[in-house]
Amino acid sequence: MPQSEAIRLALVDDHAIVRQGLASMLREYPQVELLIIANNGQDFLAQLSQQPIDIVLLDIEMPQLNGVETLQQLSTRYPDVKAIMLSMHDDPEIALECLRLGAASYLLKECSLSEMMEAIIQVQQNGAYLSAFAESSFASKKHHINELQQMQLEKGFSDRDLKVLQLLCDGFTSKYIAEQIHVSKKTVDLIRTRLLKAYQVKTSNELMRLSILDGFYKPRTNEEIQAEKEGLLEQKLARRNTRLQGKT
Repeated sequence: MPQSEAIRLALVDDHAIVRQGLASMLREYPQVELLIIANNGQDFLAQLSQQPIDIVLLDIEMPQLNGVETLQQLSTRYPDVKAIMLSMHDDPEIALECLRLGAASYLLKECSLSEMMEAIIQVQQNGAYLSAFAESSFASKKHHINELQQMQLEKGFSDRDLKVLQLLCDGFTSKYIAEQIHVSKKTVDLIRTRLLKAYQVKTSNELMRLSILDGFYKPRTNEEIQAEKEGLLEQKLARRNTRLQGKT
C-alpha cells in the first residue's frame, strides 16, 4: 500500500511500556501511519484537533478522560474517526456497551498483533471488525434476552410492568411513575402490588434484590437516572410544542 494511502492511526494508552512497544511494532507495517501517540483521552483529543486520523486504538482504562468517555466525545465531535477499543476486561457487558456507543471493534489486549492489524484493515475498509470475543458476547446477550423473555412470560409481566419495576427500583414514587407512563397513581400502585405478590415479598427493597438476581433490573448511577429524566422532560416539551404549533 503506497504511503499516501496508508491508514492514519492514533494510539492511546496510559501504560508507557505498552504504548511504546505497540507503537514500535505498528511502525513495521507499511499499511499504517502512526500519527498520534497519547497517554490519555484528553491528550489525544487535543492532538486530534491538529492532526486528522482514520482510526484510533483506544485503551479503556485511563486517567484524564477514559476510553469510554473519549469514545462518546469522538461520536459527537469527530464522527468520521473510527475507534478500536483495547481492553484487559473479557466482560461481555463492557464490550457490548462500547459497541453500542459506536466503537468499530473491541479487542482484548491479549489478542495477537496480526489480529489487531486485521481489525485495523477491516475497520478501514468495512467500518467494523467483530472479534471472536465480541461475537461470543453478542451470542451471550441474545441467550440472556431469550431467558428474560421466557421468565417474563412465566411471571406474567407485561412490558409496562417491567417499566414500573425499573422505576420503583430506581427509587421513584408512584406519583412520579404514573406521570412518566401516563397512567393513574392507582394503576401504578396496583402494578406494584402485583409485582410484590409475584415475588412473594412485602417491601420494595426485597423486590429490587430479587429483580437484580433475575436480571430484570440493573442498578443505575444517579447520573444515568438523571440523564433519563432530562431526556423524558425534553420529549415532553417537544410534544407540547408540537401540539401548540398545531393549534396556530
